[in-house]
Amino acid sequence: MDPLKAAAAALLCLALFWLAFRLTQRLVDLVIAGGYAEERRRLAEEAAQAEAEVEAVPQAPAIRATPASLAANGDRSSAAAIGAHNPSTSSISRVQGAAAK
Repeated sequence: MDPLKAAAAALLCLALFWLAFRLTQRLVDLVIAGGYAEERRRLAEEAAQAEAEVEAVPQAPAIRATPASLAANGDRSSAAAIGAHNPSTSSISRVQGAAAK
């Protein structure tokens, strides 16, 4: 084979290899960028869904300590401090109990 033809064939093969390498590199970069874009879209969608769930959950009303709730929980000292009476010692319950008997 002629050395000039061999050099031309080697140069042509090198150019084709370089073009194929660059094309492959671009395709890989596009796939990676697409994956990043998909991940960003998914995270934004999850954040929007979580925000919608937070807005959809009604806020619980503030818990208030009432004489009845404190007495029901067995906290007699606090219940007595705010005016709750024990049903068994209350004068009204004794009168009502006497009328029922």
